[in-house]
Amino acid sequence: MRTFFFLLSGMLFSVAVFSQNISILQDPMSSRIFNIEKYAEIRGTPFLTDKWTRGSVTTTRGIYENLELKYNVYDNALFFNKNEEAFELQDDIVSFTLMHKSGTSGEYSTYKKGIEGPGLSAQQFVQVLAEGRIDLYRLDLKHVSEMSEVNAGMVKTFTGGIKYYAKKDKAVTLIRADKDSVLLLVPDKSDQVKEFITSNKISFRKEEDLIKVLKYYNSL
Repeated sequence: MRTFFFLLSGMLFSVAVFSQNISILQDPMSSRIFNIEKYAEIRGTPFLTDKWTRGSVTTTRGIYENLELKYNVYDNALFFNKNEEAFELQDDIVSFTLMHKSGTSGEYSTYKKGIEGPGLSAQQFVQVLAEGRIDLYRLDLKHVSEMSEVNAGMVKTFTGGIKYYAKKDKAVTLIRADKDSVLLLVPDKSDQVKEFITSNKISFRKEEDLIKVLKYYNSL
C-alpha cells in the first residue's frame, strides 16, 4: 500500500509538471508574437537563420524539449514556432541548444548567457565552442547599416559579425582567431601548442582551426 502511495504521488507530480509546461507554451499571453513589420524596411534578417531549427531550451522554470526555434541575434531574443507563428519565450532563459542535423553531438550548437567581457553583456547569448581550462565562446552580431543606391535612396541592411571570447582563470578576454592570440593564452604550454599547429598545418582560416587548437590545449 505504501509503495502504491509513492507511485501515485510520483505520477501526479509528473502530470502536474507536464501540464504546467504545456500551459506556458500554449498561452499566448505568456509570450510576445514576433512583429515582422518591425523590420519591413530593412533588407536581410535579424535572425541567426531564417529557418526553424529543432532544439531545447533550459529556463529557470524547467526544460522545454523538441521545440522549433529561431534566435533573433539583433534583439537577443529567442522565439518558438506555434501554429506557424513566432512567439518569444518569456521565461528567464539560461541556455538553449539547436540541433542543426540529426546525428552526432557535433551537429548541435549550445548557447548560454551569464558571460561578461569587453563589449559583452551577461544578458547576451554566446555559443559555447569549447570548455575546459580555457572556455571558448562565439558572439554573433547583427547591425543595421545604411548605404545609398541609385533609384532607391538610402537603403538599410542587416549585416553580420562575429567576436570570439576566451575565459581562463575566471577572466574573459576578447581574442582574435589567429596564432598570436592563441599563444598569448597558453604560455604554460606554448611549445606543445606551436608544435600541434605546425604538425596539423593549422592556418586559422576557419573557426574549426581555433576550436581544434584550444581543445588540444584543454586535453594536455
